Amino acid sequence: MQPLSSTYIPMLNSMQLSLLFNMLVQISFGIESASCSEQSTERRELLARGYQSQQFSAAQLKKWQIVGSGRLTIDHDQLVMSEVEDSKGFMLVSPEIYGRNVVVGYDVMVLRPATVLITNLAASNRPDGALTFPKDYDGNAKVMFETLNMYMMVAHNAAHNKPGPFIRRYPLPGNSALVTSQKNIMRTGQYYHVEAGKEGDQLWYKINGKAIVCVKDPDPHDKGKVILRIRGTGHEIASILLKNVIILRK
Repeated sequence: MQPLSSTYIPMLNSMQLSLLFNMLVQISFGIESASCSEQSTERRELLARGYQSQQFSAAQLKKWQIVGSGRLTIDHDQLVMSEVEDSKGFMLVSPEIYGRNVVVGYDVMVLRPATVLITNLAASNRPDGALTFPKDYDGNAKVMFETLNMYMMVAHNAAHNKPGPFIRRYPLPGNSALVTSQKNIMRTGQYYHVEAGKEGDQLWYKINGKAIVCVKDPDPHDKGKVILRIRGTGHEIASILLKNVIILRK
């Protein structure tokens, strides 16, 4: 067997490359992976720690700010949220601004395979945490990526050629994920409980009570709005059923 050259570089598969890239991003921005097992977010524990709870019915969610092209209907106390043809993204924006500590939970069923499910926390483009969009804004991601401070937590994203749920931070590092899971969990036609959380410098994303991705941001965004967003592909629209939406804040 020939000895390996000192310049030999092993071939990495796509999973290894993704993990390496995420690690380099975290090093560059001083971001640390958090231990998901340490983060207990049971509702009763959050309330005991001073969180306040808000529950939103389907009718109340329909009163949130609607941005982009889509339809909202109520069926059996569930909110049906769907894009329409030629949509660039469809979203609901919370009426209220939330501070540094906020946990968003909801039950969701993805109805169409191309659906990408997105929860944005601390979404803002004003110093006071407010959020405004250009007149006639069509919901496209470019405006969000280029003009907002926010955390973007994404699941059911195989249609966008992603390996699993991830968390991004905007404006920096932007389209480089802070942390990525290498396994897609959600399936079309099943209900899942989703939790997206932000407490101090800790961020996490849970599905059915299991922490999928967690990360620490040493310079966390302070406050902003919550956005519930769906997006399909260039050839397929997105659609979900949504219920039991709750926001806990402190």
